[in-house]
Amino acid sequence: MKTFKLSAILIAFFLLLTACAPPSTTNTSQENTNNSKTKKDGKTQIHWLQHWVNEQGPDKINEVKKAFEAKNPDIELVIDDLPFAQEHDKILSLDLAGNPPDIITASGAWLTEFADAGIIEPIDDRIATLPEDQKKAIEGPMMLPYKGKVYGMPVTNGNIALFYNKKLLDEAGVKVPTTWDEFMAASIKLTDPSKNRYALTGNLAAEPPTVISYEVMPFILQAGGKILDGNKAVFNSPEGVKALNFLKDLMKKNKVTTPGELNAGEKEKRANFSAGNVAFMFEGPWGVNIQKTLNPKLDFGVAPLPKGEKTGTIAQGSVLALSAKGKNKDAAWKFIEFMGSAEGQLLWDKATNFFPYNKDTMNDKFFQEDPYLKVFVNEFDTFDRVEVIDHYLPNATDLRKEFTIEIQNFISGKKTAKQALDDSAAYWNAAFEKNK
Repeated sequence: MKTFKLSAILIAFFLLLTACAPPSTTNTSQENTNNSKTKKDGKTQIHWLQHWVNEQGPDKINEVKKAFEAKNPDIELVIDDLPFAQEHDKILSLDLAGNPPDIITASGAWLTEFADAGIIEPIDDRIATLPEDQKKAIEGPMMLPYKGKVYGMPVTNGNIALFYNKKLLDEAGVKVPTTWDEFMAASIKLTDPSKNRYALTGNLAAEPPTVISYEVMPFILQAGGKILDGNKAVFNSPEGVKALNFLKDLMKKNKVTTPGELNAGEKEKRANFSAGNVAFMFEGPWGVNIQKTLNPKLDFGVAPLPKGEKTGTIAQGSVLALSAKGKNKDAAWKFIEFMGSAEGQLLWDKATNFFPYNKDTMNDKFFQEDPYLKVFVNEFDTFDRVEVIDHYLPNATDLRKEFTIEIQNFISGKKTAKQALDDSAAYWNAAFEKNK
């Protein structure tokens, strides 16, 4: 195992050599960053570092900025933007330079790293001051504490559901499956390699290590198992073995997945589905607009994941966190509080097409009446288990990659399901023990 903390420090050191204030969507100079309680025209400036302007465009994000500033006329929100691939390392370098943004967008996989490094600070005391209805509305798996403390306000959220190609199912006379048995039977009937048609897009690449939460973990929950029990990996259970054997039956015994499944990632998965020759795909709510963009003519639907012994899905997302070295924490918290409110999240989601975390926002007709998004809401409301993983993993990226490699070892016949799960659980639990 590579020493993560050392590598992170080295990355941060080299980035520091060229570090400067993060790029902004507004005209601000380096002097107007976070080294002091910046005032401009009598207003307190707060800097929010995120990656969504690149993805959504400044006009949509500025709708949120205008709404927040209208409620807080004494605060100016400065939106600093970087591509997602650069954001993690830039946060490290800015913190090391003592010049961090006031508000940090933390992907779930970064949360424990930033908390342990002292880059972000606990917000429990601030959450305690929220109105009772807002505290109740943000309860749930992404608000559970890490080492006894809460470190971020969830602003993007997504659980995994089943995307299906309506045309392919209609042509095969197949109904949308609701159970494992129905899913297996439908997958066999929908697969015809001679026509380059497959039931499911194979997707188990180890880089980037994101696919494990789409393709494997939901099956473990549906088999009746768990991924974590506190700070312990428990997926190496009889239920975990059952889940992996079901997955291998799909891939190897019945060969219903696209070829090259151990080398395909999210990009390939989405391209396969949008091409119209794959019947099913496991995907989050963000995938709705991705598919509409990739192939506007594709007629697809979204349904709950099939039930095994139980119903289950994985959720993941991003949080807004307070910089531990920030100089404008009270003003920054006002923005974080706004973004966690039902009003703020609804405005944000309408502007960006994201999915909310706030339960009150989920109940808005914008989501309840949408034929795609309401499926994800219903999963949250009705599924036996909705588990969040990344927010509580020490070095989540490394652990996810290792888990994926062990699944590959099982699928390729190098290990039994039990061996692969035991080896991965031992690796995970060693990381938990080291992180105590």
